[in-house]
Amino acid sequence: MICITVLVMSLTNLRAQTEKSKEVPLDTSDFLDITGKFDGTVSDFKGAYTATLIQHNTIMEKQTLNVKKSFDFTLKKNMLYAIRIEKEGFISKTISVSTYAPNKIDGRNNYEFILETNLLSQDLNSHFNDDDIDFPVALVSYTKGCDCFEFNKAYTSTLIARMINSLLFGSI
Repeated sequence: MICITVLVMSLTNLRAQTEKSKEVPLDTSDFLDITGKFDGTVSDFKGAYTATLIQHNTIMEKQTLNVKKSFDFTLKKNMLYAIRIEKEGFISKTISVSTYAPNKIDGRNNYEFILETNLLSQDLNSHFNDDDIDFPVALVSYTKGCDCFEFNKAYTSTLIARMINSLLFGSI
């Protein structure tokens, strides 16, 4: 009886190890080229700004550029990133990017996401809730329906509306 129990336990352990070995490794190939620049509302910007690519609270890449130049980062598949845009005298802006996508989409499928943004004067900082300033202004992720990367319009609209209300009517 003891031999049968040991044999059954051994077979169960062997089956569990076999199932683990069938796991598909996570694809982390280059996947998304993200480019960003300032929109037309900041035509009087002068000097330089910094765009920083962050992953797991670690700076992966930092670009210091003339305000007329675009930043460009290549992101790997199945990762979470933040892009922080900073310019002296202005409120920093963060964009959150998820490159998680279905496994059937591999390294041969490279995507591009282009964004235009602006920055608000540091003088307005006291009018906003700290969370509204610290949280990402946009959440970018893969959308299966269009087979593309998009930002979450509802999230960004809600954040902007809250900030406008704070600016116009004070803290709510």
